[in-house]
Amino acid sequence: MSKIIRNNDKAIGESLMNRYNGFCDAINYFIIQLLMNPTHLLTFAVVARFKSITQAAEYLYLGQPAVSGQLKLLQNQIGEPLYFRKGYQIELTPAGQGLLEYAQQMTDTFNQASEYVRCLQQVNAGTLRLGSTTTIASFYLPQYLVLLQTSHAGVNVRMKTGDTDEIIRNLEDLDLGFIEGPVHDQELPGNYQVINWQEDEIVLVLPEDHQIARDYPEFVPLDVFMKYQVIWREPGSGARQAVEMWLASAGIQPKISIEVTGVSGIKEAVRAGLGIGFASSQALRNERQGLVAKRLNAPTGLIWQLKIIAPKKAIRSRATQAFLDLCL
Repeated sequence: MSKIIRNNDKAIGESLMNRYNGFCDAINYFIIQLLMNPTHLLTFAVVARFKSITQAAEYLYLGQPAVSGQLKLLQNQIGEPLYFRKGYQIELTPAGQGLLEYAQQMTDTFNQASEYVRCLQQVNAGTLRLGSTTTIASFYLPQYLVLLQTSHAGVNVRMKTGDTDEIIRNLEDLDLGFIEGPVHDQELPGNYQVINWQEDEIVLVLPEDHQIARDYPEFVPLDVFMKYQVIWREPGSGARQAVEMWLASAGIQPKISIEVTGVSGIKEAVRAGLGIGFASSQALRNERQGLVAKRLNAPTGLIWQLKIIAPKKAIRSRATQAFLDLCL
């Protein structure tokens, strides 16, 4: 009985050893694959192109022994003869011909990557992802985008518009954010910073025949927000946040009964006679269709700061920095 047990133990041990050896062989195979040097494949493609180690070495600015050494290492890793000498030339074996197809693909990809990197370094490639409030996207950014396309034509621009809150929430998907409202440091990821950009003025938007326009030819007092129906922007709007802050500072708490989205919504609602509204002065700059802009809060007006949210300098792409340089 003990002899049978010893035989069984021996069989189990041999089985485990065979499995272990098979496991080691598999690990060694994958290590070899991982250690295959892409440079050796690129060199192999050049040798195949010239059919000469000497000419390939001259083309690559390498010594002939270095090229021969790379080919030998590649061949050893693969475990198949890849080439043989025929006179003064190198001829590929069937295995070498098969490998050449992939080596040429790698060469093409490498050349394309090199060209892409060159374009990135010259800021003529890549994608610039911008997030902007509708006011800034409509009335401020176009002139800077024209400059970007003129000086860096290869850069693609992707613009996402939304209110200030949306832009801040989506910062991780953007290269730059252009906003209007107040920003608190705790709202931003640690690798972003706020850059004060341009000043703008918020004005009252009225039908051109409105009583306020007749009563106040210069500045309109803030208390009109208590006396008239006001068309409000959506809660995430920077313009709304700024107006609410000014009104609170003046002790004014207006009733909010109508909310619309965007500057166009304000203008159309005012034009339809739903009430008075407010918007960036830029939004009314070229308005000629029955609306008028009036300054608020004499004598300074309601001036607010437009801002850029940007990654800190160490992590900005070249395209991001180039556009910032144009804007600042």
